[in-house]
Amino acid sequence: MSDLFTHRATTMVAANADHFTAEFVAYLPGNLHVYDAFEEEALHVVAKGFKHYSARTIIEALRHHSALQDVGCGHWKLNDWHTPYFARLFALVNPANEGLFEFRHAKAARRMPGGAH
Repeated sequence: MSDLFTHRATTMVAANADHFTAEFVAYLPGNLHVYDAFEEEALHVVAKGFKHYSARTIIEALRHHSALQDVGCGHWKLNDWHTPYFARLFALVNPANEGLFEFRHAKAARRMPGGAH
């Protein structure tokens, strides 16, 4: 995706930091390619006509595809704890598709003072 998109994603996280864990905020800048792939898959799901979908399913599909990449290019580091935050970022960046993912209170937020939602 374009540099404008990348800037928009990181800007959106910075502007809505209370929706994300500190770990996700630190993880995202070095892993924008993972978010780009997540968004691309989510937009494919929307294009297929789905109104609701599982962010975890998208992450698992990305894990599967990254494992099939050329030998030596390395696997993506996809921590399950980041899944809800990829979904929240998608909803913020793509407000027209805000209802695609269902949000629950994130488990990781309970570890944070004040907690994220």
